[in-house]
Amino acid sequence: MRSVNQIELQILNEAVVFTRYNSKIMRATSLIATAAVLAVTGLVGVQVVSIKRLESELALIRRQLGGASASTTDVAASPSPAGKASVDSPPSGVALAQRVAELERAVTRLTKASEYLMEHGQLPLGEEQLADLLSRLRDPNASDESKLRVLRLLRRSHALNDEAVNHALAWLQSVTDPRTKRELLRQLDGVTNAALKAPLLGLLAQETNVAVRKEAIENLRSFVNDPDVETRLWQLLKDPDATVRKEAEAALRHGPLSETRAAALGQRALDPQAPLDERLTAARALREANVNAPEVTKALVELAKTAQDPFERAKLFRALDGANDPALMLPLVNGLQDPNPVVREKAADALSGLAKTEPAIQQWLRYIAENDADPRVRREAFRALENRVN
Repeated sequence: MRSVNQIELQILNEAVVFTRYNSKIMRATSLIATAAVLAVTGLVGVQVVSIKRLESELALIRRQLGGASASTTDVAASPSPAGKASVDSPPSGVALAQRVAELERAVTRLTKASEYLMEHGQLPLGEEQLADLLSRLRDPNASDESKLRVLRLLRRSHALNDEAVNHALAWLQSVTDPRTKRELLRQLDGVTNAALKAPLLGLLAQETNVAVRKEAIENLRSFVNDPDVETRLWQLLKDPDATVRKEAEAALRHGPLSETRAAALGQRALDPQAPLDERLTAARALREANVNAPEVTKALVELAKTAQDPFERAKLFRALDGANDPALMLPLVNGLQDPNPVVREKAADALSGLAKTEPAIQQWLRYIAENDADPRVRREAFRALENRVN
């Protein structure tokens, strides 16, 4: 191996060669600066290309430096004329090596910045990165944490394609830890690949962990237009666990609504043989989807007039929350005078929609807000008045 002095003598005799190398380094450094600016300004696609170009430049410089050292024979350096110091001499071998090292460190920093942006969904995955992630996801020897990290990255990058979903479902079949299973389901939330339906329904039938069941129900929300999925969700309204019941109701209310499903919900809301909770859930799903169903509202009003159980009346008023049908005025005002404070509270809340257009309702709410014996009822009446002006 040559000494530093020998390398310096070689550089002095081959100034043209190293000047060319220096020019390459300056171009590569300029690319680094450009890529860094692009990362800051969000032009992430060009940033990936710039990193690859930098890596290519580095590889080329290393090959050329190695080739020059191997092919050039030792040459005695001619001393410079006395009194003439070379101000334009190329950098020494040590200086050049330092600059190459700095360039390598800059590429490393830029690569890390690129990886950070990819992990936060701000930089699209390239074909190579996507292929690598999918390979890690299907690797049977990869750790659960590693696979979860891959799923998070794919989700943030909007790259959860059918292949990734299929790998995740295959993994789901073998997972035993409830925490891992729940996190896996979280990463699949919102995915509409039809291959998800059967595994999720099977999971609900076999799983005992409430948190996992909750995540499975939330994932099934996207498929509520499927009759099999909707039927299972209606059944879960009778589940022993309150968390499961609440999640199933939310899925039925907020899931997609086709014309066929809207018609079925209207029939369920009007069915006198259906349980009250089912009728109210169907009615709320229609109202929250802005489906005009006056016959459903009328049926709920009649139920509110005749219901003897205060808890049923409270549920009915809760289902009418925010509605602005004038037919609701009389039963809701009567609800403000109910002996049970829970019923009065729900009636006040339900009147927030009518309070925006009906002065008489505003007067009633103001009276309740100032005079009701229960602080919760007063607070709800005040909120209804506040919502009137929002």
